[in-house]
Amino acid sequence: MQIVSTAMFKSYYNKWLAVAEYHDALAQAGYLLVTSETPLEHPLLKESSSGRSAVLAISSRAGLCGLYNSSIYKLLETHLNLAKSSGRKLDIYATGGRLINILSLHGLAPAELYGNLDEIPSDAQIHQIADSFIDRYIAGQLDYFGVLYMAFHSPGHQRAQTRTIMPLTELIDDLTTRAKVIWPWDQVFEDFYMSPSPKDIIEGLARMIMHATIKDCFLQAALSEHVARMIAMRNATKNAEDMIRDLTARYNQARQTQITSELLDIISGGAPV
Repeated sequence: MQIVSTAMFKSYYNKWLAVAEYHDALAQAGYLLVTSETPLEHPLLKESSSGRSAVLAISSRAGLCGLYNSSIYKLLETHLNLAKSSGRKLDIYATGGRLINILSLHGLAPAELYGNLDEIPSDAQIHQIADSFIDRYIAGQLDYFGVLYMAFHSPGHQRAQTRTIMPLTELIDDLTTRAKVIWPWDQVFEDFYMSPSPKDIIEGLARMIMHATIKDCFLQAALSEHVARMIAMRNATKNAEDMIRDLTARYNQARQTQITSELLDIISGGAPV
């Protein structure tokens, strides 16, 4: 399992690096949307007040990956407590995996379970997940949507965190902060010519940004899962080797004690009275 996870990690890590520039470009495009001198009118760029929130928790697809799912649940529990204290309704959505067992133990049932997703969902699967939340937000039925996942920062650092998808302005602010290439501050929305008109392209661009961000969450979650399993399997192998050495030493010691005892019995039995 360590070998398999190592191979999968290398493959996904290369994919993660390959799309970095694309996410930077989306961050720059999103920055233009929210810095227009004349505010653009669209429901996705406004805050909603429906009092209903939703989170999607991405769990591991298999076990033997340490505290991965426990960390995701602790983060989910924080959202539940915050929703309860503020009198808001929180709907839980989850991917199929080991987190479902933890939710069941705590008496929680997801509003919907996405159990047939690929490890890295296809674009069609991402659209199927995201578009329903986007449509609900546009209709004023939802005022927050976030993804709980194990964020991958480096092979030595992964941490459970929440990525806000909507409100869109919060997502764009987050993407701009993460972008490696900061958009030149002397550039403004009005410096660009857009065809069709900005109002016509806002929703398409917004959906593109949100779809790409959700897919990035799944990619980072898969990276973190394979890293966690690599570490868990390596530690298990080391612990097994340590146990073998300890048991071998005990066996040899017991065997030597038995041989010594038998030799003493032989010597004592053969000695003259």
